[in-house]
Amino acid sequence: MAFWKGRWLPVSRLPVSRLIVPFLLVLSLPACAEEGLRYRMQAWMRGESQPMETRFSLHSTTGTRSHNKVQKPRMGGWRLEAERTQGTPYAQAMLLGRAERLLYLAGPAPQTRPEPIRLRFGSRSLAVWSLEIPKGLHASIVLVEIAPKLLALCDFSARFEQGDIARLELHLEGLGNTAGLAPAEAGTTLISTLQSFAREAQIEVPSGITVQ
Repeated sequence: MAFWKGRWLPVSRLPVSRLIVPFLLVLSLPACAEEGLRYRMQAWMRGESQPMETRFSLHSTTGTRSHNKVQKPRMGGWRLEAERTQGTPYAQAMLLGRAERLLYLAGPAPQTRPEPIRLRFGSRSLAVWSLEIPKGLHASIVLVEIAPKLLALCDFSARFEQGDIARLELHLEGLGNTAGLAPAEAGTTLISTLQSFAREAQIEVPSGITVQ
């Protein structure tokens, strides 16, 4: 489910155009002078009414060089820095570990598609891209183009029918100086994570077992 303007909306079948309209209303965020992207992540454990949360920033790291005579181009990675003074105590390490699997920092992929919509962050207007959601997964995802052909996660919202976590939310809250950001070697890890989520959701319950 996604929370917009005081009410919940189902996310599994919402078209991207309907997801973006609330963004235009509530996501006019100031561009900050700091580098990187600033995110807020929340995780609702099953049976709990209050989420665990953390805020962190994403930065690019340079690729390592090998000792081979022929130096092939290598992409770098990313570094997540938690805001230590905010968030749920003792939960930041766990949340950051999950956040790494939900991020996107890469060029367009076959599963992405440009949308005729833009989002404004301060003085910047960013093109919006959608990401294909595997069948059976209750989720919504919005990407933004932070540099020419460089996409980053803007919004992730998903709920799960089984497992310890009932719902995950990950939102881009601040857009800093993106000049130093570059595609990461694991920049499309979100796609493989979605596929993993979908496989888990499609696991059949053996006959004779009743799921409460």
